[in-house]
Amino acid sequence: PMADLRLVLEAVAAEIAPRFPQRRLGTLRVVHGDGGPMAFYEKSAEGDYVIRLSAQHSRWHQFVYQFAHELCHVYSNFDNKAAVHGEVERSNQWFEESVCEAAALYTVKSLARRWETEPPAPQFAGYAATLKALADYLVNEPHRNLPPSRSLASWFKANHSSLEDSPYLRDKNEVVANQMLPLFEETPDALGVIGYLNLRPEDANRDFADYLQAWYEACPEAQRDVVQRIIALFEEKRPEGDTKSVLV
Repeated sequence: PMADLRLVLEAVAAEIAPRFPQRRLGTLRVVHGDGGPMAFYEKSAEGDYVIRLSAQHSRWHQFVYQFAHELCHVYSNFDNKAAVHGEVERSNQWFEESVCEAAALYTVKSLARRWETEPPAPQFAGYAATLKALADYLVNEPHRNLPPSRSLASWFKANHSSLEDSPYLRDKNEVVANQMLPLFEETPDALGVIGYLNLRPEDANRDFADYLQAWYEACPEAQRDVVQRIIALFEEKRPEGDTKSVLV
């Protein structure tokens, strides 16, 4: 039912939007399509952002998961990137995908807790368990988790070039997302740092280390710690006695 779908999507928006008080998105047009979820660079004729979802029927957990991911693309200033020879720069697109995946996981888990006592309508009473089951399933997928002995920096060193070449390698994006998720969960309103990605059109053209530094500098002072902790995930530690670190 469309009325139920609207309730679900509005619940997702209400969970995410307060983290971005500096942004007013206006109307969002949500359409269905078989090509997979997507936030379109091109706005509608009325100037609205358009988001496509592939979830269907009453699989509300899939609507929550997909819409949260695509909505965070919009908040990440995804359409503010400079184009090179007519093509939007995408060397750091893998990182945006990873950040939005982490935000989607965060939202599913957050709504699972909220709906235990505050479902958006009586017909969703008891649905919190389904959201929690989805979150648990996704977070615990084997490919998303590194062995305890391996750092993200080590993994990233081996995978950076393939991520730059193919930013939609979901199995790899989801590894990074799992590593960032605890940082979003530990700090109130930490999701708000996503609103300072791609803030300047030229940022997307930078190499990865400079891209992260531009993100850090764009954030308000109060939110920089979260970004610094994310940057630290990618830094290779020097031998004992050398306190410096370097982005792999």
